[in-house]
Amino acid sequence: MRIALAAALLFVVLFFRLGAPTFWDPDEAHYAETSREMIASGDWWAPYYNAEPFFDKPVLFHQLQAAAMIVFGRTEFAARLVPALAALGLIGITAWFGASVVSLDVGVAAGLLLAASPGVFGLARFGILDTLFTLFLFGGAAAVAVAALRDQPRWQWAGYAGVALAILTKGPVALVLCGLAFGIAVMISADLRRRLLGLRWITGLILVVLATSPWFISMYLRFGQAFIDGYFLDENVRLFGASRFQNQPGIFFYVQILATGLLPWTGVLVGRLVDNVRLLIRKERLDGVEVLLWAWLAVVVGFFSLSSFKLDHYVFPAAPAACLLCARALPNHDDESRTTERAWSRVGLLLVGPVLAAVGLAAGYFVVLRLALPRAAILAPVAMATAGVALTASRRARREAPWIVAGALLVTYSVLLISVVPAVEQQKVVADVARLVGSRAGPDDRIASYRLNRWAPSFRFYVDRQTTILDEPEAATAFFAGSPSFYAVMLRQGYDELVARGAPLRIVAERDGLWITTGRVLWREFTPDARFVVVTKAK
Repeated sequence: MRIALAAALLFVVLFFRLGAPTFWDPDEAHYAETSREMIASGDWWAPYYNAEPFFDKPVLFHQLQAAAMIVFGRTEFAARLVPALAALGLIGITAWFGASVVSLDVGVAAGLLLAASPGVFGLARFGILDTLFTLFLFGGAAAVAVAALRDQPRWQWAGYAGVALAILTKGPVALVLCGLAFGIAVMISADLRRRLLGLRWITGLILVVLATSPWFISMYLRFGQAFIDGYFLDENVRLFGASRFQNQPGIFFYVQILATGLLPWTGVLVGRLVDNVRLLIRKERLDGVEVLLWAWLAVVVGFFSLSSFKLDHYVFPAAPAACLLCARALPNHDDESRTTERAWSRVGLLLVGPVLAAVGLAAGYFVVLRLALPRAAILAPVAMATAGVALTASRRARREAPWIVAGALLVTYSVLLISVVPAVEQQKVVADVARLVGSRAGPDDRIASYRLNRWAPSFRFYVDRQTTILDEPEAATAFFAGSPSFYAVMLRQGYDELVARGAPLRIVAERDGLWITTGRVLWREFTPDARFVVVTKAK
């Protein structure tokens, strides 16, 4: 029964209807288009977007995504397959690490908690690199930790390989995060200091540099200072120190994201933290596994919290450690810490049921009274509320809490994919208007978008043609006046403004749709907040 539940959960979370929705902009379509242009150009070493060098991230994710597109076609499914498989690998590594350094029960519970977490459900189905980065980053760190904690030094070489792959996925930040986490652990624990410093770090660092430097050197030799400015300065140093974007979240943003993404287990993690602090106050030692997990969690959350630019998925590498800490706090799941302080962990476990029931009741209110969804959608809040009540009322049920929660979330995610996502998809119209442009435009027609903002990458992917991206009215007016034939997509408001400026435009198609991806699209009284128009040269 448990095996069947775990298999069903993995299938629904990672693969069920993986290719059904069109891209969620801007990042997902941007990455997919970059990978598709890699196939078209035959240049598998330097990423390009819209025929321009793309210095945002290293090349490995695009290479793997492009390979999936070659096998499965240039589709949404192929673009999302790499993150889905990476999430499967991450769940397996989390379970392996817990089983290797604590117990099989902890490993299984941690893997189950991670598989059922909202973060994995969201990111595994989103065609960006963060799931792959976390697989390599946490996988590398876990292998190094096993090498030290279990006196199995051969695992360190797999760890160094994982860090190298993480660098080729997202950049040198992988080395920074690993270095800080292990450095803090060494400073805190004398036992970890002895074990970790016994590894061959210098040799490992040399191997990492040798494995990763060819790509960075070749990009510099090919693009010169533009690569230094675009990648190292703009996308790393300046983005961390001084964001180019306004209205960035505050310093506690990632604490909130982690707390929300861990529901309904957030209270267990907080309880585990309080118990560990009480141990330290009594001058008792934490074991090495606990120190490493808290160091990892603190470094990931702390490092990205200090950045001036924040996106919610940046903190995802903290998720495996958080799930392992929660798994260690469960009753009869930690054979090495049964005598340690558990009072607040037990309080956190008691809160799992009420929290899940409260979420279910809140979701039920919206499904019944506010949202325009099929009747079957009520199954999701009913499943969560029922599981929450059972966990609240029964001590025996609490011993099976990970499996009961996983079952409730399996139903919830199934409902989301069957009922909610299609409802949102009906209002995402950019793919349709892009395909319309692609079918009408001749080989000599120029293609443009005007002030599509976050939808511009999606338009570029689905139109499957090089596109001129216009943001300023002066540039747009000049483009339309100077082009003998063209097709462009914009909002009706933008069309009216350009026509008033004398741009020679006429509308050939228009469609109401969603401008900002929001849950408001599911409200019963919702009306589309934007009108998209396809325009061509006025006769």
